[in-house]
Amino acid sequence: MILVLDTATRTPVVALAQADGTLAGERRWPSLHRHDEELLLKLDELLTEVGATRADLKAVVVGTGPGSFTGLRIGLATAKTIAYALSLPIVGVSSSLAMAAAAATPEENEVVVTLPAGASDRYVHRIKVGDGHAAEKQAPKLVGDSNVGVDDIAVDMENAPAKARERGEKAVAGLAGALARLGAERLAGGQSDDVAQLVPAYVALPRGIAKAAAEMEWSPDLR
Repeated sequence: MILVLDTATRTPVVALAQADGTLAGERRWPSLHRHDEELLLKLDELLTEVGATRADLKAVVVGTGPGSFTGLRIGLATAKTIAYALSLPIVGVSSSLAMAAAAATPEENEVVVTLPAGASDRYVHRIKVGDGHAAEKQAPKLVGDSNVGVDDIAVDMENAPAKARERGEKAVAGLAGALARLGAERLAGGQSDDVAQLVPAYVALPRGIAKAAAEMEWSPDLR
């Protein structure tokens, strides 16, 4: 089975999937800033539910963000530790690309995923979509306001228009399946990431180090 993890949003995801990306089971829950307390517990619950053990895990797919500093750090650390300890291949998939694939309608060929980035900024990612796939159309950026379009896929943004928030909820609900599908495609093609080099994409840096962002290849200042 493939283990799927994502902690990019306020709703962490733990899922198990078959080799072709078909979901066997998943857990989603409000994090309440307790990712570290619950990830492994939810995984063990899920393994029991589907009648499997950690020995049945054959690969790890992890959402790389964008997302909050602490949430992503915990999710990536957990996924990488499991992959390293069990000698499993690991694949990192952009969480925003997966959310776009999950929430786009068949008629759309482009969507915009927006997430909060600190108190007033927002993260904006313009993405090409089609046939359940997603690819970056425009490099992501941080925008110094909180205005969100009605047709955006707005995740964790309470002040966004209702339609945008509904699309964000759909994106989170389908995130596990999209990550599993996109990750399984890479694994089937013989692709995987170096566990030591796989890093997250943050929407905002911790206090005190924002000025050093330009020196951090793993967390650039998108402005």
